[in-house]
Amino acid sequence: MKFFALSILCFFSSLLLHRIPSANAADKETEHAALPPRGWNSYDSFCWIISEQEFLESADIVAKRLLPHGYEYVVVDYLWYRKKVKGAHIDSEGIDLIDEWGRMVPDPERWPSSKGGKGFTEIAKKVHDIGLKFGIHVMKGISTQAVNANTLIYDYDKGGPYMEAGRRWRAQDIAIKEKPCAWMPHGFMAVNTKLGAGKAFLRSLHKQYADWGVDFVKHDCAFGDDLDEGEIAVVSEVFKGQQNRPIIYSLSPGTSATPAMAQKINGLANMYRVTGDDWDSWPDVAAHFSVARDFAAANMTGALGLKGKSWPDLDMLPLGWLTDANSTQGPYRACKLTQDEQKTQITLWAMAKSPLMFGGDVRKLDDTTYGLITNPTLLEIDHHSSNNKEFPYINGGKGGATGPSAGAIASGVRSWIATGRKGEIYLAFFNLNNAKTTIWAEIADLSKAIPGWKIKPPCKGTEIWSGKDFGVMKKSVWAEVETHGCALFVLNCN
Repeated sequence: MKFFALSILCFFSSLLLHRIPSANAADKETEHAALPPRGWNSYDSFCWIISEQEFLESADIVAKRLLPHGYEYVVVDYLWYRKKVKGAHIDSEGIDLIDEWGRMVPDPERWPSSKGGKGFTEIAKKVHDIGLKFGIHVMKGISTQAVNANTLIYDYDKGGPYMEAGRRWRAQDIAIKEKPCAWMPHGFMAVNTKLGAGKAFLRSLHKQYADWGVDFVKHDCAFGDDLDEGEIAVVSEVFKGQQNRPIIYSLSPGTSATPAMAQKINGLANMYRVTGDDWDSWPDVAAHFSVARDFAAANMTGALGLKGKSWPDLDMLPLGWLTDANSTQGPYRACKLTQDEQKTQITLWAMAKSPLMFGGDVRKLDDTTYGLITNPTLLEIDHHSSNNKEFPYINGGKGGATGPSAGAIASGVRSWIATGRKGEIYLAFFNLNNAKTTIWAEIADLSKAIPGWKIKPPCKGTEIWSGKDFGVMKKSVWAEVETHGCALFVLNCN
C-alpha cells in the first residue's frame, strides 16, 4: 500500500513538474515586445504616398526574404488618409478623409479595399495570411479637419454619440487648439484627456484600429517635444485591454527625449523614439552615439513596458533604395551613406538593442543591403545579448588617452560592449574621425564594464565585418578602423 501511495504521489508530482515549464513558456509567448521588434516601415522609401498595391508587393517580399530573420511587422507610415492631389504636402489642411465621427479613414484612391467603411481590415487579413503582422502610423489627438467640421464624438462601448451631462459632445469640446503638433501644426492638435469625451474619442480611434486587425501602432507627435502623458495613458489602457490580438505600442518622435522623460511612460509603451528623424547622412548617424549611451546607462534597454518590455528606438534604418523627407515622390535614389557608415549604423543599433525597422524599398533590395540587415551575428546581438553599454576604456587617435571621460569622447572613437548567451563577449569599435584610426582596448579592462565578470587574457577573437580570425590575443584587442567605420569582435576569453 505504501508503495502504491508513493507511486501515485510520484505520478502526480511528475505531472506538476511538467506543467511548470509549459506555463512559463505561455507567459513568455504572451509577453509584449519580449525582444526588440523588427520589421519594415514605408516612410524612408515612400514618405506618405504609398499605395495598397505597393504596400502588398512589399509585404510579400518581406514575408519571403526578411521574415525568416525576424522581421515580422510591415508598417504603413503616415498620412494614409490624405488625398494625393496636386499641391498636397505633409502639413496640408482640408484634404484628409474622415468619417462622421472625425476619425481618419484610408484614402480609397490609394487603398481601394478600404471602400465601404472597411478601413484596413482587408489589408490586415492579407498581411496575416502571409505570416506577418500589420502596423500603421497615427497622429496625436484630433485632426484640424474634424475640429473645423465639429464632428460628433463616438462612444465605442454604447455604439452611438457620446453623451454626458445631458448632451452630445463634439470635436470642438475636446480639442486643445493651443497644443498643435509641433511638426504638423495645421494637421492635428491635442485633446483634453481630463474630459470623458476626450477619452471616448481616443478610445473610438484605437478600438477601431484593433477592429481592423492592426498589430502595431506608431503614435506620432506624442513623445519628445510633444510629450502628452495623458493621451499615452489613455491609448495604453485601450491596448492593455486587447486580449485577442496584442498590439505593440510605439511612440514618436524622439526630439529632445531624455531617460528621465522615458521613465514617465516606458511602462505604458513597448518602444519609443529617442532622436529626431534619422536619414542617410553621417551627422544623423553620429548623433545617436551619446543618446544610445545615455539610455543604456539609465537601464532603459528592455525595461518594463506595456504588458511586457519597452525599448529605446534609434529610428528606422534608411538603407538601400530611398526617397527624401517630406517628399511626394517614391523611392528613386540609393542610400548616401558609405558602406563603412552603413556598417557603423547597424552595428550601433544592434549593440544598443534598438528595434530594427528597415526603411528601404524591399522591391529593390540589393545583396549588400540584404547582407547588412540579415547579418546573423548582429541579429543575435540585437535580440539575445546582455550587459549592452558603451565601453569607455579604449585607446585611439592622438594621445591614446583611456578612461571613462577620455578615449570614448575626446579622440573621436567610441566602443560598445555586450555579452552573449554562450559566454562570448561582443566588443565594437567605432571610428568617428575623418581618417583611418587604430583603436585598441586592454583585455584586462573588459571586466570594468561587466559587473560580476572576471575576464583575463588571453582571448580568442574574430572580427565580423572582415571575417578575420585574430587567433589568441594575449593582452589587447585592436583594429585599424576606416573613416566612419567600425570593427565588431566576438571574443572568447578565460
